[in-house]
Amino acid sequence: MTKTIAVVSRKGGVGKSTLCSNLAVIAKNATILDCDDQASLADWGDRRTKTQPKVIAIPPKRAASTLKQVNSKWCFIDTPGTLDASVIEVMQTADFVLVVLRYGQFELDSISTTLSAVRLIDRPTAIVLNLLHPSTNTQDLISSIEEANLGCPICPVAICSRADFQTAAIEGFGVTELSVSSKASDEIKGLWSWLRKECK
Repeated sequence: MTKTIAVVSRKGGVGKSTLCSNLAVIAKNATILDCDDQASLADWGDRRTKTQPKVIAIPPKRAASTLKQVNSKWCFIDTPGTLDASVIEVMQTADFVLVVLRYGQFELDSISTTLSAVRLIDRPTAIVLNLLHPSTNTQDLISSIEEANLGCPICPVAICSRADFQTAAIEGFGVTELSVSSKASDEIKGLWSWLRKECK
């Protein structure tokens, strides 16, 4: 049975598509539903020379019906940077909701709306910090956000802004395909290891 992870954020530019592509690559047996009208992942899929993961570009309202045709072990849904009824419907189809947070005060101010919506649909949820400066003490930052008591678990693995992510995207790769031992690759492997356990 397919496990479905919706990657969401009320704000654009937080790196949802990058996380979706890299998680789908490392998951191996995966499908991506690109529900963002920018279709960045569909373009990325066109640049790939490998058949996995399969990328399907659809409007958010088609996610539920399209999922019935997905036969991979994992499905990652990339959503637009908004929180309208169609995105809430996408979250309702998911087994797990990964809320992407690009750390900053404005982002912290806006995340409460996303978390309120997730609580209403009652899906397992976690926040992942993304696009952090590479010099950030990620564990201290995660601890400080946990102390803010947002009412949602924080993924213990944070993702930093690294050149490998951009290089991989341009070439139609995931960072774990680009290099098996880079810092970007290690972060994605750490995120996937944690997420896979959470989704059991």
